[in-house]
Amino acid sequence: MSATDVEQVQTGEQVLPFYIVCDESASMAYNGGIDAINNGLPDLHASIASDPLVNDKSRICLISFSDDAEVLCPLAPASDIDALPGVMEKGATSFSAVFRLLKTQIAQDIAMLRADGFQVFRPAVFFISDGEPTDSDWQDSHRELTDKSLNPHAPNIIAFGVDQADGDTIRQVGTIAAFLAEQDVNPGNALKEIMRALTNSIVQSSSSSSPTLVIPPAPDGTISLPLDMMDET
Repeated sequence: MSATDVEQVQTGEQVLPFYIVCDESASMAYNGGIDAINNGLPDLHASIASDPLVNDKSRICLISFSDDAEVLCPLAPASDIDALPGVMEKGATSFSAVFRLLKTQIAQDIAMLRADGFQVFRPAVFFISDGEPTDSDWQDSHRELTDKSLNPHAPNIIAFGVDQADGDTIRQVGTIAAFLAEQDVNPGNALKEIMRALTNSIVQSSSSSSPTLVIPPAPDGTISLPLDMMDET
């Protein structure tokens, strides 16, 4: 089955949930990352909301993380969202916090969509970070989120790293794709291209009656990282 397989046989209108996960650690303000994300969010929102088919077939959620993680915009059709809130500078970089939140939130959202009669495709997560996690045990919560033997709602994760992000770490976070900004590229500029890439991915993935996750090509200024295991089932 594809990267957007239906978790079990269902009936009803098909939808593909997208989770945009943004690092709010202090370094994201210094390197221009916060501004780049906030400048890209209105274009992302408008691109989805203005296309009736894309709007119908996708659902978007915005999540941020630093010392903790929080849902900034609950999962909804883009047309139901007045504006996506911006991210802001905070503290550390806890990967565990956001992976735990994603596991809980995705399960709740899928239950809600199914209760409303939708056929839900496997969620996609766009994960953006500029540095190393400050928690040493993040792999445990990542495994609980992504291992389908532990979590039937395990999402497909496309990971993006900029600035001080380590390639090996970003490669471990991504389950179907991972990208790392080149060292000579300004982090803010790299994030502008990343925001364009994930916007195009959502639009292309949701542009048919049966949504299919389209993995973006490497955004300008980034390289694609080879994954040890490409799990698309």
